[in-house]
Amino acid sequence: MPNLSIELLKPHTHAGKRLAVGERLDIHEASARWLIAQGVARLVTPESSIPSLKSSRRDGSAVAAPSTHTPTGD
Repeated sequence: MPNLSIELLKPHTHAGKRLAVGERLDIHEASARWLIAQGVARLVTPESSIPSLKSSRRDGSAVAAPSTHTPTGD
């Protein structure tokens, strides 16, 4: 069986090492599927391993952060 890449959704001890939420492992498929079924991990797909660069607006333009003007109190 091949290995699968997973990302932890809950803290987990693997091979005697304590791992935190968000850490990723490449482990045996059966173990990966068991952890996923228990809600401890999720499968990492090629799409989920690349940070998203998609715009949050439908027209594709970037959304600017509102400017905050602070008076200087002259």
